[in-house]
Amino acid sequence: MKSLPSLIATAAAAISLLLGLVLFVLGWKNQGLQGDLQKLQQDVQSRQGVLSVKQQQLQVQQDEINKAQQISQQVGPALLRDMAVASIKNDKMKKILTSHGYNVELKEEPKEGKAPAPPAPPAAPAATPVKPANP
Repeated sequence: MKSLPSLIATAAAAISLLLGLVLFVLGWKNQGLQGDLQKLQQDVQSRQGVLSVKQQQLQVQQDEINKAQQISQQVGPALLRDMAVASIKNDKMKKILTSHGYNVELKEEPKEGKAPAPPAPPAAPAATPVKPANP
């Protein structure tokens, strides 16, 4: 029969061997998981790069839209007024305005007999939107 100390030493060696194998297997799995995590992080970084580029493109488009809107607010009413003035003498211009829903009317001068109003510039035509007719 073997002595108690040799049995304890054998058991300790077996436990050490078993724990070494467990540590090896867990380390191998950990390395695989770290590889997967690294791939996912690279994927996230590439998607963030694409997103950043798209955000920059959208900002450029928004800036262009804002500039165009500002120009249309500055130029549009004056252009419409000029077209209304031109439509008084030009029937084609009047048809264009009417086809786009604008009705050109001359403002009448105040009639004589009423209290004189302060002098005003000559009457300008006013282009007002009208409801489009149902085709």
